[in-house]
Amino acid sequence: MTTTENDQRIIEVLSEIFQTKGLAVPALGPETVLDQLGLESLDFAQAVIRMEEITGKDPFATGAEFQIRVLSDFSAMYE
Repeated sequence: MTTTENDQRIIEVLSEIFQTKGLAVPALGPETVLDQLGLESLDFAQAVIRMEEITGKDPFATGAEFQIRVLSDFSAMYE
């Protein structure tokens, strides 16, 4: 699967979170299953805030429901 610009942004944001926590950054790509990364819900909340800062988009403000399983699902919210 091809990595999109938003995929790359999320990879960078998640990498920063791992580094801040003092953890090794795992291999991340579009098919990475997010709930298997070992991050906490607060970590994902930080990623959402950071993506909003980067993209200027808040996909949760629309009231839409999302099913986010893999990194590319997360990325698609910001397109």
